[in-house]
Amino acid sequence: MKDQNPNAGLNERLDFVGLGEEQRRHLAEVRPVIKEAVGGSLDAFYRKVKANPQTAGFFSSDDHIAKAKNRQATHWDGIASGKYGSEYVENVSAIGRTHARLGLEPRWYIGGYALILDGIVRAIVQQELKGFLHEKKAKPLSEHLSAIIKAALLDMDYAISVYLQVLSDERQQIETEQQAAQEAQEAALGALNEALKNLAEGDLTSELRQQLAPNFAGLQRNYNSSLAELDAAMLEISTSVEQVRAEAGGISSAAGNMAKRTEQQASALEQTAAALEEITTISSQSAQRTREVQAIVRESAAETVRSGKVVEQAVAAMGEIEQSSQKMTQIIGAIDEIAFQTNLLALNAGVEAARAGEQGKGFAVVAQEVRELAQRSAAAAKEIKELIDQSSADVHRGVDLVNKTGEALVGIGARVKSIDEHISSIAQSAQEQASGIGEINSAIRSMDQITQQNAALMEETNASTENLVGISGRLASLMAHFKTKGAREARVERTRLRA
Repeated sequence: MKDQNPNAGLNERLDFVGLGEEQRRHLAEVRPVIKEAVGGSLDAFYRKVKANPQTAGFFSSDDHIAKAKNRQATHWDGIASGKYGSEYVENVSAIGRTHARLGLEPRWYIGGYALILDGIVRAIVQQELKGFLHEKKAKPLSEHLSAIIKAALLDMDYAISVYLQVLSDERQQIETEQQAAQEAQEAALGALNEALKNLAEGDLTSELRQQLAPNFAGLQRNYNSSLAELDAAMLEISTSVEQVRAEAGGISSAAGNMAKRTEQQASALEQTAAALEEITTISSQSAQRTREVQAIVRESAAETVRSGKVVEQAVAAMGEIEQSSQKMTQIIGAIDEIAFQTNLLALNAGVEAARAGEQGKGFAVVAQEVRELAQRSAAAAKEIKELIDQSSADVHRGVDLVNKTGEALVGIGARVKSIDEHISSIAQSAQEQASGIGEINSAIRSMDQITQQNAALMEETNASTENLVGISGRLASLMAHFKTKGAREARVERTRLRA
């Protein structure tokens, strides 16, 4: 993990080069000398920079050089102060980033450090070796130290340059390998892009057939395998879609027919329910009429019984009339006998009156009148007898008829009683039938409601199957956009058969 303390690397460096507090204090003591020497050294450095074609291009004008010189002078003053902290790290890091951005090679700013250190060393030696006796030693010492510093910096320049060159070569190799990998990747991506473009257009036969880099072989195999699996799946889906279309068409047709039949059945049940309702009403009316007929029959039976009793009374009256006729016949017989005897007596009186002569003429007249009266009485008795006989015969016939009427009324009474029993059974059956028809009517109404609900459900089912047909049609249209191996082989086979 990267150290969050920016002074950690600085402290390691200070410790490694032995630039501790005492050395930094010595550095701060010669700060004025360093500041004065840096100015001249920087002037010499930038003269060389302007004269060198490779470094002159880094600066656009003298003003640009002056600003760079001032920044470096300030930076060297910070170095000579002996105070190294986060501000120093930020400043030196900014300088390094600026050099990297400009592409300034290390040898140029190492050379600049050599010139600046040369000026600083000479200034410090001269400062420390002032005086007549030391001036002669100062110049050779300065030359010696300058030569050592420059030799060391030159060696450091080469070492760093070689190090950076090796890094550059390695980076170049990496970039070459990355370029090759990028070209292989671009080739693979191009092939994959073309294949995916064809796949987006529905072509499931667009495999990766190009020769790709070895590291893309797995991708090629996986893509081709996935495409083959997708092609097989799409072929199976296409077959299933066709089956679904066929099944959905059959279901839609059956649902349509069933919906029509259900509608017809609902209409028929509705008519049946209406008819049964009417039959229920008629049956109720029939039961009522049957009960009324039953009451009438019962009244007729009672009336027949009463008529039978009247007939019996008539038969009894006829018997009494017959007895009265017999008595009247006997009386008429007696009257006829009296008339015969009177006539006989009148005849005898006439004979006796004739024998009496004149004295008997009045008695003869009376006898003659009595005789005529007796004859009329006999004639009248005869006529009455004939009438009574006729009446007696009529009474006999009436008695026979009344007897037959009584027998007929008795038979009628028995039949009326039987009819009453049958009518009672019919009334009970009619009541049970009306109750049964009511239950049937209730069941039919329930069936009618269920059929109406079924008809509504069938309409919904029909609409759903029509939607299913539409969906399967759209699925088929979507599947038609895909080009599969099976479809291609089927087209080839159809073309071969037509040829």
